[in-house]
Amino acid sequence: MIYFAILFFFNLFLFKNFSIISKIYNLYDYPDKLRKKHLNPTPLLGGFIIYINLLILTLFLFFFEFPSDFYSSKADFIIFFIACTLFFLLGFIDDKYQLSANIKLIFTSIIIFILMYLDHDLIIKEINFSFTNFVLDFRSFDYFVTILCFLLFINSFNMIDGINGQATSYTLFIILIFLAVGINMIFFISFLIPICFFLFFNLKGKMFLGDSGTMLIAFIVSYFFIKSHNLYNKFFSDEIFLIMMIPGFELLRLAVMRIYNQKHPFSPDRNHIHHLMINKFSFLKSFLVIQILLVLPFLSYVLISNSIIVLSISLIMYSYLFFLLKK
Repeated sequence: MIYFAILFFFNLFLFKNFSIISKIYNLYDYPDKLRKKHLNPTPLLGGFIIYINLLILTLFLFFFEFPSDFYSSKADFIIFFIACTLFFLLGFIDDKYQLSANIKLIFTSIIIFILMYLDHDLIIKEINFSFTNFVLDFRSFDYFVTILCFLLFINSFNMIDGINGQATSYTLFIILIFLAVGINMIFFISFLIPICFFLFFNLKGKMFLGDSGTMLIAFIVSYFFIKSHNLYNKFFSDEIFLIMMIPGFELLRLAVMRIYNQKHPFSPDRNHIHHLMINKFSFLKSFLVIQILLVLPFLSYVLISNSIIVLSISLIMYSYLFFLLKK
């Protein structure tokens, strides 16, 4: 409890002095009146603050409360932190110099491949489902499938970071799910603190996550979903899919549209569902509708325990909303 109190006041200090830290960090998102319609240069400070918290948490867990139930050795834990550092740095460089989508894809794949080589518990060898005893075995395709799963969520998570509070609220929802099933409790309670602080400032438009934040968070979420599935069967594969399905649908829809228009599938534009919403409705209404859309599939599954029905209803709702917005 003392550790959590220290972490709380440390974050209180960070966020209270964010303008000073922003000048030292010197990374801003500048409006361009095209895709970026905020009025003033806004600090891309979210990723940095989350990473600093992760560094403190790593030191604390390594020396005092090592989660031996989740990591086979301290080496695995250090490998996880190094991977987090690499994703943060890749996102930071992208924020600073606007890397091409292909460069990010290549480096992301390399980091994940090395991580899997060092930690075999991350390799998805098979997946199971809540509605059948059938187990899908990937055999010689396990490396490819694992890299694909990481890439899909990292890119889809980045795509939902379009209006203030959206990606952070979704992250908060996922953290609460991890806490509810008892995954690495100290880690996620600690992770919750900076996320809640950042959400408050992000909703007020005072700071953004930046790619350094979205890539770091998306990697952490993917890592814990995959590892908890492989080691403990905490989630069925269809349950994980329901949690991530709306960002996944967005990724698929936008990729198809961009390829059809002869663009790179991961090139930026303003065709995301949150952009379509914000063009027609107020920020509050857009934010609430999208958050409901993000959390409803899994919450519905908790109530009725039938992923097939929930998937069908969610797909209909998503499609209906999209066509309503395109009218």
